[in-house]
Amino acid sequence: MKALLKLTSMLLTSQLVNAEPFGNLHQLAGHCWQADFPDGKKTDTHCFSLQYGGAFIVDNHVVCGPGATPYHGSTWYARDAETGGISYHYYNSLGMVSSGSVAFAGAHLLFPDETYQQNGQAVVYKTSWTLGEQHYTSVMTQQDDSHEGGWKPVWEMTFKQTDLADQQLVLRNSHHQLACAQP
Repeated sequence: MKALLKLTSMLLTSQLVNAEPFGNLHQLAGHCWQADFPDGKKTDTHCFSLQYGGAFIVDNHVVCGPGATPYHGSTWYARDAETGGISYHYYNSLGMVSSGSVAFAGAHLLFPDETYQQNGQAVVYKTSWTLGEQHYTSVMTQQDDSHEGGWKPVWEMTFKQTDLADQQLVLRNSHHQLACAQP
């Protein structure tokens, strides 16, 4: 009987340790989040989901705005077996790909330097998300040696939890992908 109790305790402890392998990122899963860009001309909508039994968190997003071509992206987050941290791979509709890691600091998710090739030059960004109840704030900066501290602000956006059925801008198409509702 003692052995059975010990085994049950070990199994329950193991399940609790692995219940949220994605730290605070886990609280975004199962929800959609929407924010307007600072210029008010476009809206960014992200929907996070658990995939393959919770082995991954996937963030699909679409940027919509009047007269603008929709911009789509997908980020796959996974546990990094080597470091024990979280790594990601991002793909977008412009053909850009990036990979990196996520660090946690309390209610903050930190995305260290992320490098893209743009017009033949490397452009380096870093982003932080501050999580709140039913919202998160994303702050992106770009490396620029001409600015104090070497980084210039790109944007600060507050994403609010949203139900796609309660808004008119974004919908899921027949393939269950996010799409702009405007023609």
